[in-house]
Amino acid sequence: MHCISISHKNANVAVREKLAFIGREQEKFIRNNMVILSTCNRTEFYFTDCSVSSTAREICGFKGFPYDDFKKIMKVYTGDGAVLNLYRVACGLESEILGEDEILGQVKAAYYFAHERVKLSYKINTVFKGAVTAAKKIKTETLMSKSAVSIGTLVAGFIHSRGLKKALVIGISGKTGTIIAKNLLSYKGIAVSATLRDRREDYIKLSNVSYIPYSERYKYMGETDVVISATTSPHYTVTAGEILRQGIKGKVFIDLAVPRDIDEDISENDIYNIDYFKTLSETNSGIKLKERDRVNIIIEEMLDELNKEMFFHSLLGELEGLDKYSPKQLIYKARDGLSASEFKKLIDVLRG
Repeated sequence: MHCISISHKNANVAVREKLAFIGREQEKFIRNNMVILSTCNRTEFYFTDCSVSSTAREICGFKGFPYDDFKKIMKVYTGDGAVLNLYRVACGLESEILGEDEILGQVKAAYYFAHERVKLSYKINTVFKGAVTAAKKIKTETLMSKSAVSIGTLVAGFIHSRGLKKALVIGISGKTGTIIAKNLLSYKGIAVSATLRDRREDYIKLSNVSYIPYSERYKYMGETDVVISATTSPHYTVTAGEILRQGIKGKVFIDLAVPRDIDEDISENDIYNIDYFKTLSETNSGIKLKERDRVNIIIEEMLDELNKEMFFHSLLGELEGLDKYSPKQLIYKARDGLSASEFKKLIDVLRG
């Protein structure tokens, strides 16, 4: 099996956008014994029936991308290297954010997309199923995917863990605000509202978010549990004077802006700033780094199981030919062909 990989490690976002294979493009390009994994951070082709060079040329021809430029940035894995890369990708070890588990769903989707449209060999089917199983095992048995490091994910998780049910996002049109809102909506029972300035009425709104005029934000703060502000405004979006005048108490305020959006002198309310969540992120990054060794051990064990399965499958046609030997003869043949440690291990297995 081969893998051609274009990822955040070897190509910038502009190049990755040009080489992304989405929807109909995959429909047109995919062929038997090929799985295409295309995400915002990577486009990878796993295949068996063609050479790397011919497949790379076909990719470039399909996308109108210069082959000489493609050769400079593509990463190629072959044989066991391609299998190992898939396992590492599925388990989050190759992600921009170490251990993020969104990639597992993307790998599964890529496999099912191919499985429903083209013929896949026993090897490709077994390898992809094994990679998904390994990723699930790592997700269950380690802290790799349980320790969020992105600010947006951490904030949403913090809000959920505190049992806060109504959130108001100021600055949802920005990247951070959008990520937080999407993460909050993934939790059942959390209602999300967001401010929108009059001049941004053309903004593409998120479904399931209630939008309110920015000028009425203080009115809605009294009805929410937590207020998150993440704007690029040079002025406060929340002032201590207005909080006092409106009599807003007992709320949680989260300020993710630099310079700060929320006046730190607001009283009778809890306030958390960007540094608080950066500290959490750094702590979780340390946890992930410690867990990486455990993850590598699990991958090594799962790859060993995969190799045994593949080898056994290759022997199925030969098993009938072994009927001519008695169990005793087979043991003698094993003794003559194996090292002492290998022979001892075989006998231990036979003894049960």
